[in-house]
Amino acid sequence: MRKLTKVLISIFLILLLFAYNREVVADGTSQFQLSGTATSLLNNWNFCSNIRNDQVNAPFEWWLWEAAKYGVSDGSVAAYGVKDGYAFIKIAASGSDTWHIQFNQWVKLKQKQYYMISFKAKADQPRTINVKILMNHDPWVNYFAQTVELTKEWKTYTFYYKHPDKADETVNFCFELGKGEVTTVYIADVILRPVDESEVPEEFKEEEPETVEYEFEDEEEPDNLVNDGDFAYRIINDQASMPFEWWIWQASTYNISPAKVEKYGVVDGIGFIKVENPGHETWHIQFNQWVKLRRGNSYVISFKAKADTPRKIWVKLVQTGAPYGVYFAQEVELTTEWKTFTFEHAHPKDGDPVVTLSFELGKDVPTTVYFDDITISPKK
Repeated sequence: MRKLTKVLISIFLILLLFAYNREVVADGTSQFQLSGTATSLLNNWNFCSNIRNDQVNAPFEWWLWEAAKYGVSDGSVAAYGVKDGYAFIKIAASGSDTWHIQFNQWVKLKQKQYYMISFKAKADQPRTINVKILMNHDPWVNYFAQTVELTKEWKTYTFYYKHPDKADETVNFCFELGKGEVTTVYIADVILRPVDESEVPEEFKEEEPETVEYEFEDEEEPDNLVNDGDFAYRIINDQASMPFEWWIWQASTYNISPAKVEKYGVVDGIGFIKVENPGHETWHIQFNQWVKLRRGNSYVISFKAKADTPRKIWVKLVQTGAPYGVYFAQEVELTTEWKTFTFEHAHPKDGDPVVTLSFELGKDVPTTVYFDDITISPKK
């Protein structure tokens, strides 16, 4: 009898524990569970895991951009995180413009495809936020933009959008949280999914999106397309947010090879990069900057360089993304004395209008390389 009683008690405890565990899981995940089979192109759309906040290495996950980190304004975040299936962003200072605080994720979209955009949001204090789909590079063209009014209660916002026929494939999905009330904003169930045109309400079909041509035909090209080519300022080294300024890429950051830069900087108007380990390929260390080139135009590339120990480097113009096609490449021999190198480049008529100017410093002797007077000028 005692044995039977013990068995019954054990079964009861197991059932009770099972019920308790189910209840805990339900409390943590069911608050914002989608009905039906709806899915989203966005990663972690239901905030079932933490916010990565690593723009450089994981731009296709959620990350924050704060203007205060770049001296643009005081726009900054006090705290952020995930709880019970929603994200929260506690704003410390909202900055002077809406884009001074951003909650972002890159995503790939198809041209001429309709998408449904839907999310839930609220705030501790009523305020507006913007939701956008835009270029993830200069000139940051908006493909889609809506302003929504948040209240203290959860509300679902739904929009439909057609990706333009010449828009970028990889874009930035963005919540702009700057300028408004300093408060905590809550976001959940961020859905971005393709839909058939027949599913789109008529009010969202009234205006076809404008064709986006990423060209610069109406802009007058400057005499030098390179920013800070004379090193009057420090090396920014922020590829994610400021790719049109100087930045360094090293293979060791991504466990590709031990290639690593020991030190870099600017002294007396001269840029320097001290190579600690060159890796085993030329591209394992790069000194880069994005530049705008006009298709079909010709350019003169010029720079001064030297090294503490003679070695080779490689100067290239390459695509900013995969497959990283090379438009221009030249190997140069550096000595311990300054030397000026000058080349010409005719940009293809079907070439990308934004490319990476790249000095590859890998593979050869580990030493310090010096640069000055880097220019890319339209050929007169």
